[in-house]
Amino acid sequence: MALKMMQIFWGTLFMKKNYQFNQLSYAEQLKFTKIPKFQRSLVWSKQKKLDLLKTLHKNFPFGSLLVSPISSDKSSYRLLDGQQRLSTIKNFEDDKLFYWKQLNAEKYNKLLEDVNLNLSKNSLEPISSYLFDQLLSDEIELADWTDEYDKDDFQNVSKRELRNQITKIKEEIENYINLSTLTIPVIEFLGDEADLPEVFENLNRGGVPLTKYEVLNASWSEEFISIPENNVLGDEILRYVKEYYNKIRNNSAFELENFSEDDITSNRSINLAELSRAIGEFVVNRIPSLVSKKDKSNNEIGFGLMGIITGTHNKKIATLKNKSSFIQNNIDNILQRLNSIANQINAPFDKLLRQNISFSNKKNSKKEQYSNGLSTTFKVLSYFASLWDMSENDVKVSLQNIPSYYIYDYLTKAWTAHGDERLFEYYSGQTKNYLSPLNKDSFISAFNSWILEFDGNRKTFSKEIKALITIHSNLTYMSREIPKIEDYEFEHVIPKARILNSNVSNRVILSHLGNGMFLPKSLNNSKSSHTLYEYNQSDYKTLITESNYFTSEEFNSIFNALDTSDDAFVNNIIKSRAKLMAINIADKICQ
Repeated sequence: MALKMMQIFWGTLFMKKNYQFNQLSYAEQLKFTKIPKFQRSLVWSKQKKLDLLKTLHKNFPFGSLLVSPISSDKSSYRLLDGQQRLSTIKNFEDDKLFYWKQLNAEKYNKLLEDVNLNLSKNSLEPISSYLFDQLLSDEIELADWTDEYDKDDFQNVSKRELRNQITKIKEEIENYINLSTLTIPVIEFLGDEADLPEVFENLNRGGVPLTKYEVLNASWSEEFISIPENNVLGDEILRYVKEYYNKIRNNSAFELENFSEDDITSNRSINLAELSRAIGEFVVNRIPSLVSKKDKSNNEIGFGLMGIITGTHNKKIATLKNKSSFIQNNIDNILQRLNSIANQINAPFDKLLRQNISFSNKKNSKKEQYSNGLSTTFKVLSYFASLWDMSENDVKVSLQNIPSYYIYDYLTKAWTAHGDERLFEYYSGQTKNYLSPLNKDSFISAFNSWILEFDGNRKTFSKEIKALITIHSNLTYMSREIPKIEDYEFEHVIPKARILNSNVSNRVILSHLGNGMFLPKSLNNSKSSHTLYEYNQSDYKTLITESNYFTSEEFNSIFNALDTSDDAFVNNIIKSRAKLMAINIADKICQ
């Protein structure tokens, strides 16, 4: 009935000549199925996998797979939709006990308890869950297990009874889902192969959604670009492509269709989607100060750069495949230009956004090296767009101005809406660029407006505040000769404990810019509610004078205000320090 209803639904939704309904056994489906290269890697959660397995156990209906025959005799199929379902079943087949235990946790514990109860009847020690699992998964033969005991040990429960008890449990696990009789509803796509990417896009509008760039991976899969021989940068691009597919292959239960690492190495031919994705990784690796790898923005950066290179508006990025010839004819120059601009852009931000913390030990090596919380994809792409066709001298001038715009655009929320439209204005020949320096007064005015509006009433610093603290420190006190033997870390200027222990803790802007700076980690961990004035001030004189640190008199007033619940005074003094920091930054960064 469920299959019939599904057939009616799909039959009314699509032209019948393009589709055919069928049922294949699980064994047939797995044997003949391949995943197209434009498919995504697995994204199902553990719970979704368990939910499907419960559905199969109860013999309830489940979603169809969509496939298209690769050969006319239908000896193999291309899987268009259903990779998650089929892979989950394959995972169950490979490790039934692992999934059965999760689906039947209480029963598993009860069965182990029953086995140990029978052992106790013979005055034998109970077995562990580890040994129980080994017996259930045939890692240890049942006969070998019982033969380890002496014959005289079995006075009440025989060896045979113990083995039969385990065998019965193994049979229950094996039959939880009968894969030998499992059939899978399948819809065979019989239409034009050129329409497959569109079909794939339509199918993935629900569930775990495709991004625009994953859709383009499908749409551009047949537009090929040849990478020049003896080209170091091109070799790097090819390596990223191979690594991407190897990662998918290692995370999947199926073979990737038409993927051969050796073929890519020898033919040096990749499709436009693969090139775009690899270019994203190529550039992101060169601008670590601006883009963290944790952001997973390779696709967005890569496809955006392809739009800049070809002069294609981001909203019309799908038409970029019509410019494959231009890309092919200029691929060597494109890679060289990307490499040059990326390195040039990263240089000033490396100094500006590098955190003043040590990465010498293993624990600290896990920290981010840069505070790039003000970065957005379109903002970063605008730097490439502006510099792409500029002369060497104009590039130099622009790079001097870009850091101030990086901050100013955050303060004025320039990239928070219609980013693709704004980005296009920076394309070659359009209206915007970074050739004109920012006016210092305008910069400070925007900063002060932001200071008044920003809500810092949270216990920890936001990524944006951390970025501004880092910028201020690198332009002022951390650029001076101060003790750098130890770790420095983000810390509250007014000791956090003093604020949280006050009656106005929920009204004080604890994590506002004006209450943040880098302080020695050892002091922060020990001082709890102390200020630098309670330590040897000669060691931290530069740190105090160059960081707009509050004076001892100001701290006395702050602590008195906290004691008398005068949160307005505390907030005003925090904002006053933020305004001084704004002036410090403007003096250093505005031309």
